[in-house]
This record gives sequence, C-alpha cells and structure tokens, in this order.
Amino acid sequence: MIHNFEKTNFVSLVLMLMAKHCCCISAIQWKEPVQNPQLALPKVTCSVRGMKAVFGPLVTNNLYVRDVSGTTIPLLKSRGSCGVRVGKEKNQNLLFFSRYDSCYARVEGNNVVIPLLVQMAGENQWIRVNISCPLIKRSSQKTQPMSSLGDCDADKSLLIDCGPQSITSYACQKLGCCYDVQASACYYRLNACSLDGHFVFTVKATDTYPPIDPSSLVIKDQPHCLPVVSTPDTAVFKMGITDCGAKMKKDGDLVIYEVEVEEQNNKNKRRSPFRLQIECEYKETDFKRAKDLRSLYTVTNPPAVVAQGTITVQMRLATDATFATFIPKDQLPLKLPLRETVNVEISIVPPSPDPALSLRVRDCFAYPVSMHSVWTLLHDGCPNPLDNMRSSVPVDNQGKTTTHSQVRRFDVKTFAFLDPDTGKPSVEKMYFYCWVEICTEDIDCAQRCTIISSDAERRRRQATPASHQVQLVSLGPLQPVQNVPEPDGIQCEKLSTVFRVMLYVVSGVGAALLLILLFAFWSTIHRCRATEG
Repeated sequence: MIHNFEKTNFVSLVLMLMAKHCCCISAIQWKEPVQNPQLALPKVTCSVRGMKAVFGPLVTNNLYVRDVSGTTIPLLKSRGSCGVRVGKEKNQNLLFFSRYDSCYARVEGNNVVIPLLVQMAGENQWIRVNISCPLIKRSSQKTQPMSSLGDCDADKSLLIDCGPQSITSYACQKLGCCYDVQASACYYRLNACSLDGHFVFTVKATDTYPPIDPSSLVIKDQPHCLPVVSTPDTAVFKMGITDCGAKMKKDGDLVIYEVEVEEQNNKNKRRSPFRLQIECEYKETDFKRAKDLRSLYTVTNPPAVVAQGTITVQMRLATDATFATFIPKDQLPLKLPLRETVNVEISIVPPSPDPALSLRVRDCFAYPVSMHSVWTLLHDGCPNPLDNMRSSVPVDNQGKTTTHSQVRRFDVKTFAFLDPDTGKPSVEKMYFYCWVEICTEDIDCAQRCTIISSDAERRRRQATPASHQVQLVSLGPLQPVQNVPEPDGIQCEKLSTVFRVMLYVVSGVGAALLLILLFAFWSTIHRCRATEG
C-alpha cells in the first residue's frame, strides 16, 4: 500500500489509496435464509491502511473468503503474509481486517473488493457479503502551480525546517516547501516529496487497528533511521531519497524511490506486524530544475552564516587483517562462520576537510535484525569489560590505540545471538553500529583503554564540546553461520586411521618388548649353562 502524499509544483508522488469512511457492502443470498440477511451486513471502515468490518452479534465465527480462483477458504486458516486477520471486538463481535494489497483483495472499477461468506447463528445457509472501499488510481500528473505560498496549518510540533535559515518566501516556494509569513520560516510539506530530494511523511497511531506506537517505527533493515519527530499520536520521517536503504527504479522518464516502514517490536499480538511502503516519484527534468535552482541560489542569495562543512564517516569490512582491500556493500550480507575474525575500519571519507581532525570511537554495539537483543563490542573505544572472551580488540596502523588518527580499526570474532524463545544460537542477520566523535585536539581524541573508566573520563564523555560532531555509523547486514560439522563418513575414517596407527604402535611396542624378554631369557639360560660347566 502507498502512503498518501501531497504533490508539489515539481514533483509528484504515487497516490494509490486514500482514507475515507464509508460502508460499501452488498449481500447476495445463496439460499433463502430464515433471518433477515441485512443482519449479516457489517459496519465497514475504510482507513488509510486497510478495510475493517465489524459484524453483528448474530454472525458466527465461521467466516470464509473467496480467492481469485473462486476457491472458498476458511479465514481462521488464512494466516501469514496474506494481509488479513480475524479477531474480536471488546463486545465479542466478529472483526475482520484486510490490507488493500491482501491476497484476496480485488480491484473492481474504482473500488477494492473482498468477497466474504458468513453464516448466521442457528442457520445452515451461507450469505455472501462484499466488503469494498474506494480506490484512487495511480496518477503521475503534475498539480498546477499554487496561487499562494501555502499556509503551514499542520501542528507546529510536527513541522520540519526547509532550506537555510534566511531563505526567502520565493526560494521556499521554489523548493516546494511551505512558507509561514508570520514566523518568516520555511517548512517541508508533510506527506510530500521535496524538490531537494527528501521523503517527508507522517504515520499516525490510528492508521491501523489496533493503534500502533509511533515511536516504535523505523525504516526496514535500517534501525538507525528513526522518526525525526515522534509524538504519542504521530511519527514524522524525513530522509534523503538515496538514504536509509532506499530502492530506486525507473519507469520511462520517471525515477521512483521507495522505502518501507516497520515496527521494531510488535507487542500487540492481536494484529500482524505493521508495514508501510512509501514511494517518491520524480521526473528526470525535476532533478535538472533542482540543480539549476541550487546553482542560482548560491550566486544570488548566499547564506548569511558560515557553517562547518559536512564530514562523512564510513564503516567498512576489510577482507583481511592488512586492511588493504574492503568488501563492497553489494556483497552484503556476508556469511561468516562463528568465531571467525571480522576486521572493521571506521574512517573519515576522503578528502578530509581538515587534516587536523581526528576520530575517537566511543561505543560500538551489535543488533540482530529482530532487535530483541544488543551486545556491546567496544565501550569508549576499548574492549567490552563484561566480555571475558575479549572478542573485540581495537587496533590501528601502528598497533596502538592512543594515536591521533582519522582511521580507527578493530576486529570482532563472529558470534551469534541466542533465540529468546528456544535459547539456542540464532542465525539471523545482524548489524554493527558505532558512535564516533570528530574532534580536533589530540588530548580529546586519545583512545585510553581501561577496564573501568575513571571519573574524569566519564565526565569528559558527558561534556563533549559543542564544536565536536558525534555521528552514528553502521555496517551490515552480516550473516553468522553455524560451523558445519564433518560428515559421519569422514569422522569414521579419521577414527579408523587413528585406531590403525595406535594398533601399529602398540603392536610395534609389544614386539619390541617380546624380543627384549626373549633376549633376556636366552642370556639367563646361557649364563646358567656356563656356570654348570
């Protein structure tokens, strides 16, 4: 399903399904029932995320659905990724929910329809109930230029600044953003694709049933891509169209970027995990206009303040301990046997804006994709004091840890998290994350490895200078694999070889002892005869 986005002057967003409250249903009676078939009709709500139907108390739990082939399937057995579920309301009335892209959803004209078969209490007849919600088809047409700058009528707490601090209303409008005349501020339009290349969208707690926790939402497989604004009711995401693992595809002269939002932890077992796919659709000419606009802006309206340039920090996986070559991202996830050494490098991406800059690794940790556990790899750039195996050891070019450097390196011995349900090692994918500090003074960037940080060091960590940048870098996914045991045939062959060798050794030693005994016996007899003679 596609989230509903507002279109700007230069960009268009794929618009598929819009939330509307309606009750579009029909009942077709298979046989003449005893009771009024109208009692079988549910109350239908069409939300942004899907269709919800609540049946009356006379409808039994025996609910069936027809798939595209006409096969009748009991819904209680239709689980998994089909996008439907059956439950109970607080008053014990039967509840049915389906996503618009579920296995049984059909597009008929301007509606999404799901055919159900229901049964009334005390009846043997089946009644066909069609649940439907309106569909707005995909459109890539541009909206007409807005006659006004637009009012920032959204909740102020959800608005995100667009453009530089001193941006004019004209430049704000050209970026497709919203200008607030009273505050003299420019904000991104919510639920739109910006001309400067950003996803900006909201997810509300009430977009699904039961409601979700907006603070639990992340971009799929990117646990560090969190909402920039989160309230009890709404989460606001803003990210570059090439960030957070966004996928790109082309359709003619259109360039489409997409990401997927999911829940980190679904504590509500009454519903399936929440997932939402977001798409931004651009014409290639939009990027040219954006480039021309940025070039014009830098000449005619330069920023009033001077800020530090962007410093990018990268985290890479080396092929070996020499750190001469690195594994490309397109080769991830990398399968690694347990206890195998992984060589990790964190560095400032060249060219560095200032040779005096230095990196300090703060804390590194590992997360499984399920996010059910976390393990500390490095604490303040040093081995985890709680890890008796010392699986992570910081190193650098000189094998030291206190040098001024824009490159920090350490190695990790591959491990696996324990499955919380079975208690056995899990082979799910994992990610490495590190908090790194970019600083300019050697004394601040020294990596002092101590088992327990001193009070002064803890105070230093808590009082990082404002001029220092702190970034979160990530690496992954990595796929730990169980060490494959040798086949039984090979083990038996090895045991047989060992047994034969031991047999030969024992036989040889036994033969030698027998010869020694025979020689000693012969010598004794010879001496006795010599004495008698």
